Amino acid sequence: MKQKARIRIGLIGAGWMGRHHAGNIMRNPDAELAGVADVNEVNIAHLRQDAGWDGPVYKDHQSLLESAVDAVVIASPNSHHAAMCLDAAHAGKHLYCEKPMAITLEDCRRIRDAVRKARVKYLIGYHRRLNPLYQYAHQLVREGRLGDVFMVESDYLHHIPGDWDIWSWLGKEGVAGSLFHAGSGHNVDLIRFFGGDIAEVSCMKGTFLPRKQQVETEDTALAMFRFASGAVGKVQFCVGPILPFQFNLRLYGTRGSVLNNRVWLDSIPKFADPGHERDCVELPASWVPDNVQGGISEPWGKLMDHFVDMMVREVPCLNDVDSAFQTSAACFAAMEAAKRNTVINLKEMMQ
Repeated sequence: MKQKARIRIGLIGAGWMGRHHAGNIMRNPDAELAGVADVNEVNIAHLRQDAGWDGPVYKDHQSLLESAVDAVVIASPNSHHAAMCLDAAHAGKHLYCEKPMAITLEDCRRIRDAVRKARVKYLIGYHRRLNPLYQYAHQLVREGRLGDVFMVESDYLHHIPGDWDIWSWLGKEGVAGSLFHAGSGHNVDLIRFFGGDIAEVSCMKGTFLPRKQQVETEDTALAMFRFASGAVGKVQFCVGPILPFQFNLRLYGTRGSVLNNRVWLDSIPKFADPGHERDCVELPASWVPDNVQGGISEPWGKLMDHFVDMMVREVPCLNDVDSAFQTSAACFAAMEAAKRNTVINLKEMMQ
């Protein structure tokens, strides 16, 4: 297949996350950071200083979309994702959107429909599928070495102190949306990576931790899932617990189990006997997510490279708009299940 010319990518939002994306674009030889849209001059100054970038700046995303870019990366505040994705799709630009997809299910649905209609490429920013630990575990599943997967669990436990200024927007439903969706969307996406389509969702949630400003959604949630295959899943979420960042995976199959970077297989002799607890395949501890951009466990750069390859080499998208919509629908279903104290059939949310 003939390789296309370098892809011209525009960045919408040059905050902390946007600047990381800018660096990853600039490191890819098949991509060019062709323009940045951000009204915050401090963000632009940091981008020029940190990344050494000296390209055109636009005061609004519409002006950037009218320029000669092939694609855009949307790293704006959560509440702006919907309008910017819709405008980009209508302009015929390919899309990389930071998570969450949008802060309402209806906006997620509108994005899905607009991307389908425009026939543009779309990638959601759930980078952890490319983590080497999860790639290894997924290969075990594909090879049948874990047998039939019947239970998968993942945790998002992140200490964000209650007196940080971030709570002026992070806990506001109209600005950031559900905290569960914003944080544990990663976990829901990951259990879908192993368990497949989700059929049913239940959840309990609450607000327990002290804050300078009140959280309008939740800071703690426990969601349960049943997959279409009949397997079950669990996602545990808490923003503010007194412990270091934890992003855990537990995967159980009829022939083996994965607990973070340790793998037990039924082919390992005496694996269940006393004194043999460490008789397992132990993968590098550096593969366990640590929330540090640029490390091997947090492959934001790999996901950006994948986005470029989608356009330059026509590689299939690993997490397209329909997949992003299912993850979002499952997150919204969890919040609705907690509100109504019931089990939600995901088909109700997927129409």
